[in-house]
Parts: sequence; C-alpha cells; structure tokens
Amino acid sequence: MSQDDVILEVKNLKKYFPIKRGFFRRVVGHVKAIDGVSFHIKKGETLGLVGESGCGKSTTGRCINRLIEPTEGEISFRLNGELKDVVRADRNELATIRRSAQIIFQDPFSSLDSRMSVRDLIAEPLKVNRIGNNKTQTDTVAELLGRVGLNKHQMNRYPHEFSGGQRQRIGIARALTLNPELIICDEPVSALDVSVQAQVINLLEDLQEEFGYTYLFIAHDLSVVEHISDRVMVMYLGKIVEVAGADEIYLTPKHPYTEALLGSIPVGDPRLNKKRIPLKGNVPSPSNPPSGCNLHPRCPYAQDVCSKEEPELVEQAETGRYSACHFSKEIRFSGYEELKAGSTR
Repeated sequence: MSQDDVILEVKNLKKYFPIKRGFFRRVVGHVKAIDGVSFHIKKGETLGLVGESGCGKSTTGRCINRLIEPTEGEISFRLNGELKDVVRADRNELATIRRSAQIIFQDPFSSLDSRMSVRDLIAEPLKVNRIGNNKTQTDTVAELLGRVGLNKHQMNRYPHEFSGGQRQRIGIARALTLNPELIICDEPVSALDVSVQAQVINLLEDLQEEFGYTYLFIAHDLSVVEHISDRVMVMYLGKIVEVAGADEIYLTPKHPYTEALLGSIPVGDPRLNKKRIPLKGNVPSPSNPPSGCNLHPRCPYAQDVCSKEEPELVEQAETGRYSACHFSKEIRFSGYEELKAGSTR
C-alpha cells in the first residue's frame, strides 16, 4: 500500500472525560471513552467500525474532525496531497479540513433544524463558506436532492413533512454539499426500519461508486456493515480488538468478542437452531476498566494470563489481519455461517 493512498491516519487516539464530584467539582477520575486507538483509511474505501453501545465508536468519529477535542494522539488527514495535523490545526486550518471531512449523524430528525426548510438546510454549508449566490446555491440544492433520490420540488418543505428515510437522505445531501473526500457515517441507519436501512446503504454505495467518496461507517450491527465495508474494525470498551476484511471477519473471526457479535445477529428463520456465544455479566465501567484484557471478566475462553497482561493488537499470519487476543492463533472461533447452522466446535 502506497502512503499516498491513505487519506486518514489515526495514532494512539485517546479521549478521557473527567468525572467531577463535590461542591468544588474536583476531578476524581476519568471515563476512558477512547483508549489508544490507531487505524488508517485508504482513499475510496469503506472502513466499518462496530461494537455495542457505549464502546466509543461515535466519540472516535467525532474526534476525527474535532467536534469533540481528543485528549491525546495524532490525527492526520490528507488534503490536496498533503497530510494535515488535525489535532494541532488552528481555526482556519480546521475549517478547511472540515469542508473535506463531513459527518452524517445518527438521528435524522434531531440533526435537522425543524425551523429551516430543506433548501436552507442543504444550502447552509455553502452560505457559511460563502460559496455562490442565492441562485447557484438553489441550483446546487436541487442537484443534491436528485442525487439522493428526492425531488427538487420538495426543497421548500420542512423536516417534519418527511419520513425517517427521507430525512436521512436530506442529511446525506447536506453532508455532500461541499463535495467532501471523507464522510463519517455515525450509525446512519440505526434509527430506520430494516427495509429503509437497505435503501440508504444502497444509496451510499451508489454515491461512492459514482463520486469516489471515502467512508468511515459506524454501526453496532455487524450485519449492517457486512454489505458496505471493505474492512471492519471491532471496538470494545474504547479499544480496537480486531481488524480484518469484511468477508474474513464474518467467516473466520480471530477474537472472542467478534464471535459473540456474530452470534448476536438475528436470523429471520425461527427453525434455525442458531448457536449463540453468551458473554457473562455486563460491560465494565470505562472509568474503571479491568486489568489485563478488558474482555476477560466476560470471556468464555479467559485464562489466568488474560487478567494479568493486556494483549496487543498484533498482525496475524494473514496480511492485514489484526487481533488483540492472547489465544487468537490457538483457538478456532466460529464464523457467522457456522453459528447460524448451530454447529459446535
């Protein structure tokens, strides 16, 4: 892989939220929402980021364009062929970076101002950046609405007049207004019906194929990212525990948490005796994570070393595959097809 192919590189990213108590609101601890995350995204690819609620996925996405200020780490974004330091960028540089790194939010209703028309919502990035005049901005809005499958005659309506799927299409159109290179999709389909989810995912794929967009696709459901992602990162309690190609991670997972996520994907046929991999207990508090491997109190494969030594995210025998498990080479974890068939190890 050429270094010029990398559009985003994140190294040792951390975000700790302070815990304050008492009358004087003294800091007594920190919630470790992101704890040493590193990854890269190549131009034109879709990188999926999955994990259960509260593991730090959305915080990671929002740290990339500094909607949330990171506590520590490096974020490098390639702009006009040159890597820009996002963490240390001043106000003007950050504004330039954000024009090329847009975000689609999870809730398509609360992320749209109910007092603004669709035309004003989509044209707002153009106004903020002083691009064009009223007529050219309206023409751009009409083009973007057509691009996401809506009618230009709908631009004078308001968000409450649209369905959830249509509102998310409006959110997508707004993210495309400045023709960004990277789009952070923060669970863009989790608030939608299953049938509408497929439509939105197909739309994102079509847009990527036509315009070459790069996606960081955040979701909590592995079945959603399977269809759109080139590579998938699995996150647990603020850390990346596995990285692999989308097909590989479904067929041959290398981490017990990935196996558990695959086992939790619902199956439409009630006659199938699907095998599930139960995780004991609840997710530990990110303000007081367990020693050693974060998963060891819940892991069915845990041994003594798991509570004492934290496993590093290391490359497996297969090029491009990474896993943070002491026994990723010794244990054969079940893939989705095996779990769906109810097979046993």
